[in-house]
Amino acid sequence: MNSGTETGDLKAGFRDRLIAERKSLHEHRRRHLDRSICAHLLRFLDDRDCLHMAAYHPFGGEPNLYPALEALHHAGRRVYLPIVDGRQMEFRRWQPGARMTPNRYGIPEPLEGRSIPARQLELVLMPLVAFSMTGTRLGMGAGFYDRCFSFSLEQPDSGPYLVGTAYSLQQVDSLPAQSWDVPLDAVITERGLNSFRD
Repeated sequence: MNSGTETGDLKAGFRDRLIAERKSLHEHRRRHLDRSICAHLLRFLDDRDCLHMAAYHPFGGEPNLYPALEALHHAGRRVYLPIVDGRQMEFRRWQPGARMTPNRYGIPEPLEGRSIPARQLELVLMPLVAFSMTGTRLGMGAGFYDRCFSFSLEQPDSGPYLVGTAYSLQQVDSLPAQSWDVPLDAVITERGLNSFRD
């Protein structure tokens, strides 16, 4: 078995196990964890001068950030959600009450609103399946975020601050990183913020 196949098998094993664990959270427990994540997120953003930021619509048991996103919108921040277009991803403005439509994966996207280039975002809240304390992120495997922010691999100081949002149960000791994997700058769980880079 070659190293590429071994890496793929390892990632698939992490995905299967952690998605199942995430989905198995009791609804009461999930709401409690989501409230904690939102509280840590709002405290973190209190100290950051950030106008244009992206988030996501929760899918497959991902943390629900909408309470924090509504508060951020009312505080004057501009929130964008991902739009999938073929193999590419862009970001469209979201506001509370915005009309949404499911994409081909069944994930709701804003129907209307201004789009923004990924490079002009100042902060991106990213869903994930697993993360390690080196900042390595494991997504669903389609590569949308890695392609969208690939420019940050060559220009680490350009583009947005990338923050994973997850439950602490999604932390693993280590993850295989490949050359195209875009690392996280930080991750927020119900336990607080972990920064990997300044």
